[in-house]
Amino acid sequence: MGILPTKRHTPRTAMSHYVWLVYGPPKIGKTTWANGWPDAFFVATEPGTAAMHAMEIDVSTWTDFEGVLFALESERPPYKTVVVDTVDNLWELLVDHVCTDNGWQDLGDGGFGKGYKLARRKLTAAIARLRKLPFAIVFVSHERRDMVEGRDEKNRKIESEFITSQLPGSARKVLHGSVDFILRAEMGPGGERILRTQPYRDEKTEIECGSRGIPERPLADLIPLEFDALKEAFYVAFPSEPATKRKTAKTAKTAKTKTNILTNEAPA
Repeated sequence: MGILPTKRHTPRTAMSHYVWLVYGPPKIGKTTWANGWPDAFFVATEPGTAAMHAMEIDVSTWTDFEGVLFALESERPPYKTVVVDTVDNLWELLVDHVCTDNGWQDLGDGGFGKGYKLARRKLTAAIARLRKLPFAIVFVSHERRDMVEGRDEKNRKIESEFITSQLPGSARKVLHGSVDFILRAEMGPGGERILRTQPYRDEKTEIECGSRGIPERPLADLIPLEFDALKEAFYVAFPSEPATKRKTAKTAKTAKTKTNILTNEAPA
């Protein structure tokens, strides 16, 4: 019997089947939101959970992180969600590890991009191991804002602000290409805290977001910064059949009610 598949698999319809990234400005509530996921366990590279009840383990080196990863693989603890908070700091721990191992002060000391390649490979391998775990995987990041130049339809030079996760370009390409959902936590026009799920662009601002799914049934653009609100929006966009078929209409109505007070305006 061959190893190649002979028929298509069914759609993945559970949140735990996917890898998530949320980013946003400091103190907006990203960690609190992540702690709302079922049985969340934090791989903490910063003291973000200090003021809340949370299950966590502190990591201060890349070796610490690899030890936690091995324990998650071998012990199979009763968690349902693993949160890496923050992945920005985790990348810095990885950079320090690669540099120390090779006697470098900086990744660039390896020449010809060698240091960056080594770090990217290790990060890629770690993400692949996390994906194989039977948990929802959530990465938390701060945000960065870069001014970029472009041209308008009349070929005039214009500047716009690009908002994305805080990771440097080399690491951002790896992580953003590996996750299934890129969400931004932000303040809404009325001061409410919201999640943006879809890319946004106007003349002055571009916000990086994205999600899997089908074009005819995307996640709502903006939803409250609450796990339950995301869960409801997710199961509207990813209904399981036939188990949730009867609930879809009711859930869609609830999600619409929660999101109709929001607008698609860019944040200040």
